[in-house]
Amino acid sequence: MNIERRALKGLTVRAADQGTDFIGVLTGHAAMFNSDSVQFEGAGKPWVERIAPGAFKRTLTENPDVVALWSHDPSKPAGRTPDTLSVREDETGLAIEIRLVDTAINRDLLTNIRAGIVDSMSFGFIPVKTQWEERDKTDLRTLLDVDLLEVSAVVWPAYPDTSIGARSQRQFRELRATAPDLREVMQERDTFLRSTNAAAIITTPERDIWAARLGIK
Repeated sequence: MNIERRALKGLTVRAADQGTDFIGVLTGHAAMFNSDSVQFEGAGKPWVERIAPGAFKRTLTENPDVVALWSHDPSKPAGRTPDTLSVREDETGLAIEIRLVDTAINRDLLTNIRAGIVDSMSFGFIPVKTQWEERDKTDLRTLLDVDLLEVSAVVWPAYPDTSIGARSQRQFRELRATAPDLREVMQERDTFLRSTNAAAIITTPERDIWAARLGIK
């Protein structure tokens, strides 16, 4: 099973507290509850996605070790719980705070954010429990429970809760249209819609392999 990634526009920078060694603090939400994603296309019928409140509750309890990356690149770490990264659910979604230590990677990241080049947050996850609603033109996938692996500062937002131009939405969809994770999502949807269950629970061998590798219960 592929690790899925979704992004949300809205990332801010504030100065670090005096007396610390941090060069800046990034705050924002890596996920927004009950907010529709952009429309995904290129792998069957179009669909949008929502995140249900509580989708991260279990994973933050069972696997609180989460890393912050730059653009999902493990060679570009920006922080890690609990010392330099805080991750929690609030009434809005998955709130994050990354306290940037003074490294070349974090200096570059901070410069890109201040310049407006990087302005979004994303999260990498494995779906554990999802629910599908078949609709006339665009189906709806709701994430009920996920394994949270990492959060990242990125360029392309999938959950444009603030604002994003039509051109960027189109480029994002085209960029992800042939991604393996979207094809797997289509298989998940087809399996669910053929069943009579209220939700599709992901218990594939591939998910178990990922869980073992990452130390997820």
